[in-house]
Amino acid sequence: MPVGNVAAILAARRASKQKHNHGYRPTPVSAAEQKRQEAAWNEYQRKVKLNKIIKAYDTNQTGKLERSQVVKLLTDTDSSTPPGTPPSEDQVDFLLKCYDKAGDDSIEASELEELLSCWHTFTEHRQLFESKLEKYDVSKTGKLSREELKQYLTDLNGGMDVEDEEADWVMKQADIMGDGELNKMEIARATSLWFAFVEKKKQDSQCCTIF
Repeated sequence: MPVGNVAAILAARRASKQKHNHGYRPTPVSAAEQKRQEAAWNEYQRKVKLNKIIKAYDTNQTGKLERSQVVKLLTDTDSSTPPGTPPSEDQVDFLLKCYDKAGDDSIEASELEELLSCWHTFTEHRQLFESKLEKYDVSKTGKLSREELKQYLTDLNGGMDVEDEEADWVMKQADIMGDGELNKMEIARATSLWFAFVEKKKQDSQCCTIF
């Protein structure tokens, strides 16, 4: 086909398209739909990020992180210790016990976000938990017994007495390793549990006052 004829056909198509689209306005997206799209995009970005982390440390390409690979990841993301300092065995055991849902001593992408969130919270406040352990570990075992935990919770409670039942509940919930004592990471968990418990107790008290 001659070049002139091709140009004429293309020009005609453009003119027809412009004619049909003249005055066209896309239907505005509702605020709810926009939020849904943004949430979907954020979820996609989150999964991409987690999968990138898995891919970076999954050296044998199993699609998940085995124990040694988890250790490498935790080492690289810990800014509270000198570079290259690995986590303790207790810390790795704690994290795998909490977040290895399949029980295969490894972490999948769906489990990685919560594990990293817990690890970052602990490393950011490492000095605080270490100082609390040093202060209340009167038996010098490197962990808090039930009685030592009660003293720690009393401190958090502004010196007000903590009931035995309350201390027992925190111990049961925080003692992930099930040895009847709390290590540093379990102390972090106990602290979070206690503050949530106190806040709920305060809200329940306010509701009772209103009614």
